[in-house]
Amino acid sequence: KTDAAAESAGEDAAANTEEAAANTEAAAAEAEVAAQEAGAEAAENAEVAGVAATNALEETGDAIAEGTSNVVEGTASAVADGADAVADGANDVAVDAEQQY
Repeated sequence: KTDAAAESAGEDAAANTEEAAANTEAAAAEAEVAAQEAGAEAAENAEVAGVAATNALEETGDAIAEGTSNVVEGTASAVADGADAVADGANDVAVDAEQQY
């Protein structure tokens, strides 16, 4: 009886060890998948962040170009207005000169 009990206990222990090993293996596989998914997600997030940064830089560049263009247009317009004013002033002087003589 004792031998049979010891043998049974040994078999139980072996079965438990085998089951624990299988569970550990399954947990390790799950952890590996989770790590791969986390790595893939991190890479995807980094890519998204990279794209967002690139877009932000492009938009900033566009805004700077647009702002510069507006400043240039504004300056050109102001210069043209100034030239018109000078021409008008010269015209007025010419008219005054004609009227005086």
